[in-house]
Amino acid sequence: MAAAKDIISTLPDEILCHILSFLQTKQSVATSILSKRWNPLWLSVTTLYFQTEIADKESTLLFNDFVYSFLVSRNATLPIETFHLQISYDSPLECPNSIAKWVKFVLQNGVKYFYFCISLGNGLPIFPARIFSCKTLVFLKLMDFYMEEGYSSVQLPSLKTLHLDTIAFSKLQHFMVFLSSCPILESLLTRYVWFNSEESSTCNEWKSFCLANLITADIDFTECYFPLKVVHNVRSLTFGIHEVFYNDLIPTFHNLTQLKLLCKDCITWQFLLEVLNHCPKLQKLDLDQGKVDDETWIRNFDKENWVDPYVVPQCFSLHLRTCNLLQFHGQPGEVILARYILKNAKVLQNMTIWNSSKSELHCLAIKRMLSAYPWASSMCKLIVSPNKSSEDKEEVAGLSVARVDPLLRLLDFVNLLDQ
Repeated sequence: MAAAKDIISTLPDEILCHILSFLQTKQSVATSILSKRWNPLWLSVTTLYFQTEIADKESTLLFNDFVYSFLVSRNATLPIETFHLQISYDSPLECPNSIAKWVKFVLQNGVKYFYFCISLGNGLPIFPARIFSCKTLVFLKLMDFYMEEGYSSVQLPSLKTLHLDTIAFSKLQHFMVFLSSCPILESLLTRYVWFNSEESSTCNEWKSFCLANLITADIDFTECYFPLKVVHNVRSLTFGIHEVFYNDLIPTFHNLTQLKLLCKDCITWQFLLEVLNHCPKLQKLDLDQGKVDDETWIRNFDKENWVDPYVVPQCFSLHLRTCNLLQFHGQPGEVILARYILKNAKVLQNMTIWNSSKSELHCLAIKRMLSAYPWASSMCKLIVSPNKSSEDKEEVAGLSVARVDPLLRLLDFVNLLDQ
């Protein structure tokens, strides 16, 4: 039998290097032993992907040597298109100074996509903001460190996508200066970004700052104040909200068509409607109300007395077509809100309720109750389903006490609505 022909090795260098770009760099280098054809290819790969777990100082030295050797050996005439550096330290070790040098070197070599994550066993490593200044970057993702000094020298004129996850700034002002260095930013995602909350609520000089080109934002600032004016031009917004920090400080989102609100227990329905009053063109609303203790089924906003507002949000009358209520527990306040939306959303086409009880019987009770009242839209389709994230497959006959009790309370609540 004739030997199989090595077709892959006949491909042009550009294609083979593109294939290697999907591998971690250490795997890319390992292909050099396959044959003479493959031996030099790793030197021309423009995607560098370093990921490792470090347990002691010896492994730190070995990894440092590998990264340094690779950077000085690769073809210097080719740019570094993508750089991915992810290091996890298993025990409390100091972050080596060499990492900052690698970052600086890469950012000076035309990199466009940059991912940087350093996980220490004893807190967040500290890096100066100025080392991230780069005129060619279009995508930047930073995780797990404290950013300090040099904010005013940061320049990111080409950056379009910014992801910040577990990043600490000493002040809101520093975070704002960092954002202002991204004049054409189109997408912003933040998770666990911290700064001094007391200082942030009094930082008036940034309350009018706006990222003019921003299209999408996914932000979570439930522990401190963040000026929403920064993102008020977006078309799509996912927002973890805390009423304490945003009451009377909501700008009008003139371009917003898609909104997902991640609400905390302290949110009142009046405040929620106030947010919607500032979204005149909203077409899609996702409301995620979070998890509730199954035994108590108590939420702060269920203690308030509902009064239909005098003014219906403009988006309800003209634009809202899709509404998804996530983590729906069937409590009175939630049912009243769903009923209010159905009563006033004149062009609504779909309302989907993801019921946290995971019971088909509970879902049927909610749907029958909401269907018993007039809807503003004759086109609307109502779907009530068990929470799509649930893993339970319980049958109606096997409902636990914790599930039966809220179901009975929900059915009793029908009489309250009729009054």
